[in-house]
Amino acid sequence: MRNHILNRGKQFILWLSILFMGFLLLVSFVSTAYFTGETSFAERPQYRMDNLFMNGLFLLMAVLLFYWLNQTGILDRIPMKILIGTAVFFVIGVSILWTAVSHTYLEADQKAVSWVSWLISQNNFLFFEPGKYMQVYPNQLGLAAILEVLYRLAGEENYKLFMYVTAVSNGAVVYLLYKITDRFFESRKINCLVLLLSMGCIHMMLYTTFIYGIMLGLALALASFLMLWYALEEKRSGKERLCYLILSAVFIGASILVKNNYSIFLVAMVLLLLYKALERKKLQPLVMALLLIFISSLMGKGLTVFYEVRSGQTITKGMPKTLWIAMGMQEGERAEGWYNEFNYDTFLNSGCDAVKSDAIAREAIQKSLKKFASDPLYALTFYYKKTVSQWNEPTYAALWVNQFHKGDFSKIVQSIYDGKLYVVLHEYMNIYQGLIFAAVSVCLYIRRKSWKPEQLFLMLVILGGFAFHTIWEAKSQYIFPYFVSMLPYGAAGIWECVIQIEGIRRKKNES
Repeated sequence: MRNHILNRGKQFILWLSILFMGFLLLVSFVSTAYFTGETSFAERPQYRMDNLFMNGLFLLMAVLLFYWLNQTGILDRIPMKILIGTAVFFVIGVSILWTAVSHTYLEADQKAVSWVSWLISQNNFLFFEPGKYMQVYPNQLGLAAILEVLYRLAGEENYKLFMYVTAVSNGAVVYLLYKITDRFFESRKINCLVLLLSMGCIHMMLYTTFIYGIMLGLALALASFLMLWYALEEKRSGKERLCYLILSAVFIGASILVKNNYSIFLVAMVLLLLYKALERKKLQPLVMALLLIFISSLMGKGLTVFYEVRSGQTITKGMPKTLWIAMGMQEGERAEGWYNEFNYDTFLNSGCDAVKSDAIAREAIQKSLKKFASDPLYALTFYYKKTVSQWNEPTYAALWVNQFHKGDFSKIVQSIYDGKLYVVLHEYMNIYQGLIFAAVSVCLYIRRKSWKPEQLFLMLVILGGFAFHTIWEAKSQYIFPYFVSMLPYGAAGIWECVIQIEGIRRKKNES
């Protein structure tokens, strides 16, 4: 019975992943969500049909390129340490270079949280007062704390310091993806491929200028999972496993403080530990899960108390979660389920009263549910568009986040912003996205009989991200960490394609 439950659970995650990635592959192969120069600022995604022949040709050429790299022995001859160092420092170097030449400045939420952090560094807690920024968005407290430390070190509101932290985080993500891939597949060739794919993920470098903690949070979340994997290894001593577990808890706690969305990683780790408890017939994994939850929660509560003592204000929970869910079920100027100011306006118009605004949100949710129930076709269309506007937007807002810029630009940078290179980068990202979706689908299906639960962890995170943003506010920007998490599977999928081509070639030669 126990083995049946475990197998069913693993098969459920596997086939749900195959279906989801198959859907993304099909949609991305025939269409693309995109921003134009006119719609980028307002974040209004447009849709177009793609050229099926060209998409197929580009995918074939990409696979043949990797096949050639393998056949010529290049993948075997490159020393692994050199390739790792090249990939990590290439990504960090390009990230720093983009920070230097892009001349971006802060607006919207970035500007608000930066200014709040600067005031905090001057011991000014104006925005902790009732109705002010930190009472409305307490989820930004972790990011504000990091910025405060940087501003105290700089002695000014030097937000570029955080960009440099993000650049290093990008390099850390590349290294951690390599380590996780090595754990997943134990294949030198797949390790090489994930490093090459990471260098090709130009989105990461473009995200360096975005002061929102997305890449820093992802680096911490990936590090947490890797530490948990070490803690689960029974060959290690009890002391070693405890140290790795504590590190895992601290990393995931810090990740959630930076961006609350990384709670999805925590949920996935807890589910993995529950699986391990059943598999091993031991309570130890359950204790590990409780410790992860306790330490990460303690870190969040500790930071809140720290700023409450300093500011002399009680930090509330901010807007009720139901406001975000209600907004995620509505149309707006951007797209289905995207930000339309409903949550913010409702909360402020209710006098920042959580009880009143929650009641309004619940009424709005009921209204949307009735509309969906009365018109199933509308509901299907709504959630289809909500999904593709996020997951099938190949830039994941990597170009959009750089829209606020000024200064003297080189012709290359200017072209990236509004010239031919903008089009080139967009099309490259579209091809890159299609390659990853196809490779992940191939990987999941071909290896369907041999997956271990740990190997499906990142797919569980991706499915969690899909479920969360189907319910919550939508935005292609929010999907980027899940896309990056696909790279290990993408590398394995490309290698499976190389193996298949090699098999066909051998059969042809033998005949």
